[in-house]
Amino acid sequence: MKNIFLLAALACAGLSVSAQSALTTKKLTIYKNGTALISKEGSLSLKNGSALLPIPTQALYGTYWLGSSKDNPVKYLQFRNDTLKSSKRCETVAQFLAGNVGKQVTIYYKISEHNDKVLTGTVAEFYQPTGMVKIKSDKGASWLNTSMIYQVEFKDAENVTYLQDSIARMTVLQATNAADKIALQEFYMQQGMNWIPSYFLKLKDDKNARLEMKAAIENFNEAINNAETELVVGAPNLHFGKKLDPMTYEYLTVDNMNEGAGVNYGNARVQAKSMYMMDAVAAAPAFEYNFETEGEKTNDLYIYKLGKISLPKDGKGNFPIFSKELEYKDKYEGTIPDYVSFFNTRYVNPEENKYDVFHSLEIKNASGVPFTTAPIMVLNEKDQFLAQDELKYTPNGATTNVRLSKAIDITMKCVEEEKSKNDNEKKVGKVVYGKIVLKGTITVENFQDKEATISITKNLQGEVLSQTDNGKVSKKKNYYNNLNSDSEIKWEVTLKGNGKKTINYEYEVFYNMQ
Repeated sequence: MKNIFLLAALACAGLSVSAQSALTTKKLTIYKNGTALISKEGSLSLKNGSALLPIPTQALYGTYWLGSSKDNPVKYLQFRNDTLKSSKRCETVAQFLAGNVGKQVTIYYKISEHNDKVLTGTVAEFYQPTGMVKIKSDKGASWLNTSMIYQVEFKDAENVTYLQDSIARMTVLQATNAADKIALQEFYMQQGMNWIPSYFLKLKDDKNARLEMKAAIENFNEAINNAETELVVGAPNLHFGKKLDPMTYEYLTVDNMNEGAGVNYGNARVQAKSMYMMDAVAAAPAFEYNFETEGEKTNDLYIYKLGKISLPKDGKGNFPIFSKELEYKDKYEGTIPDYVSFFNTRYVNPEENKYDVFHSLEIKNASGVPFTTAPIMVLNEKDQFLAQDELKYTPNGATTNVRLSKAIDITMKCVEEEKSKNDNEKKVGKVVYGKIVLKGTITVENFQDKEATISITKNLQGEVLSQTDNGKVSKKKNYYNNLNSDSEIKWEVTLKGNGKKTINYEYEVFYNMQ
């Protein structure tokens, strides 16, 4: 790419350029919130101690930094708009005229509905802002608005491209010392890049599975060519959210410290104009070979290192991250709400109620890396689709659940009854409170031929007095209406094939008699 130099004579008049110097992207760190840290390096040629380089269009507030070596520091930077010329393919009459200044043409144009005219001559000038073209002929010069022209004939072969003017924000760099070149390093956080993880779990038998992770990278920012790329699990603090840095725009900054503060973790745009896919090593049969991407933990972030990748602007790509063999176990879970809610209803429903039990897979993260929150697709050993769920963030060594579906062969029922009741249990101030003791019975039945472990959660408002089968009781510190705590009982029961279990519990509820 041709280097563009700052000329002293143009310092005040503005600089029209047809190309621009840019540093090479060396490293790219992408976060899951639509931002990326871009690191560039390289040397720029100097003219009279100055050089030009483009400004990132979406650099985040306070994140744009440009540095040089100590033998020739940057004296100052100026940011301004400049006119750039880029080559475009001609598609309209105006564009063909703009791209063929100096060539002979015959132009057909309309003055009115029934008045067509023909003009033969040379395209002398074209003014892009208004679409006015100057044609020189034997009769003199004529200025025409290209909107009047409906046909153009060229005497010789025409150019099919033209130079289009565009406005770009540019950095004017002034070095401290006179030199031919200056070595620079550039950092900035930028919007318009994102990575989206997803997981694929393939069951191999009743306890072993293979987990694969991939990353979809979206790039709506700038072309990436052979740059070291990292993907980050976790999000750094962005106090000013996605507020742009003042050097990216040409208007006055007002109340910059307050406007737009706060973190915005939205994703980048979803629609893509092109697709870039990274080639993976083929294996037969598929989804059996294991691989991993180098990574490291840095403070509270985990970083996957993809190596060097290329991805065009407005493109997307999929990149394999790792695959691991792991163990899992079937797990069933069900929750029973406080359907009686005696404090509010003053009524005990004598009917037995049925509640859903869900089939889940319990997975221990033994991958050596954290699981990040992402969709997960599950297939069984016969390649049959079982579920799509959300895999939650899970540190290495911790356990997580993936929900498959409602269990069709495990039932759970619950019924509660009044055991004792006293409408005048105590008085607080002028308010009289009664107390009721409720007894609950949970019946769980396994209609499978194999053993099943079921996790049962019972929610209630009141004080738990007793529970069978080693139920674990927990309650919140705050109390419902200053009388009854929100309590929870959890059981883990194992039923043999075609087995049945009955669980009992008792709790008391205070209620207002007025």
